[in-house]
Amino acid sequence: MKTKIHTAALALALCACSSNNAPRAGNPPYTPGQTTVIGGDSFFNADAGVTVAAGGGILVGTPTGSSCINLDNVCVKPQDQCGDNGTSDVLVDKDGTVLYVACYPTSGVSVVDAEGPIKNVGNNAVLVLDDKNDGVDVMGDLTIDGNNVTVHGAGPGSSVIGGNLNIAKNNSIVRGVRIQGNATISKNNGTLIDCVIEGDLTITGENVNVALCEVWGKTTVEANNAVLVSNKFASAPVIHAKTKACNDDVLFIDANQDQTVAASEITGAFTCPVAQGASAGGPGKKP
Repeated sequence: MKTKIHTAALALALCACSSNNAPRAGNPPYTPGQTTVIGGDSFFNADAGVTVAAGGGILVGTPTGSSCINLDNVCVKPQDQCGDNGTSDVLVDKDGTVLYVACYPTSGVSVVDAEGPIKNVGNNAVLVLDDKNDGVDVMGDLTIDGNNVTVHGAGPGSSVIGGNLNIAKNNSIVRGVRIQGNATISKNNGTLIDCVIEGDLTITGENVNVALCEVWGKTTVEANNAVLVSNKFASAPVIHAKTKACNDDVLFIDANQDQTVAASEITGAFTCPVAQGASAGGPGKKP
């Protein structure tokens, strides 16, 4: 079903410096009825026949009605938050207990092909970065200054933000992108999934979720209730607040300086303390 863009929605839509960034009618870029379960690595790795999602995690169909995704006898029902046939990411701890459900909107949003410089992102927008391996998609910094914004790329190998990412409003999801600068989340309920951050990651907003990301710079958490699941960090995050959960995260060092993380370059697991004053991980080489 096509997403309808009404006049009011257009007024809130993204305004960009390039004419390529006009709102368009059409479906958002994600497949309906799919859920990616992220976390609980030891549980999933023991299972045969699972489907690994692009970027990581386990891909399953979104249940309907009262049905469940059964995670080691834990009943997970993303449809309660995202609706039947919804698209979602479910972050779980090592036992399969749900930490957070990210729902991807399929109605009530303006869908925008994002390319070139981006300015003035409005509320309730889906910014789509293409899957072409043609260099930088978003020129310069991207500041999310509207609420309920989804930035959806095809993966860090092809969808590139050429500067810093600044999440300055609430309830944003950024998935499947490479950020060539720093990433800062200063508002609440921000989510980063399947990303590469070449610079630093700084979290000052509450209830922030980061999963399946590589961070090559420093990671600093200054606000409460962060969830860090299945990430790779070049240095151990410095945490000055109470975390909600932290599991399946690892540290790495790019020993051969080839700008990729090989299994042999994983130096150990990272488990979040309640509060941390100093980093303990080794430095990585910025890709």
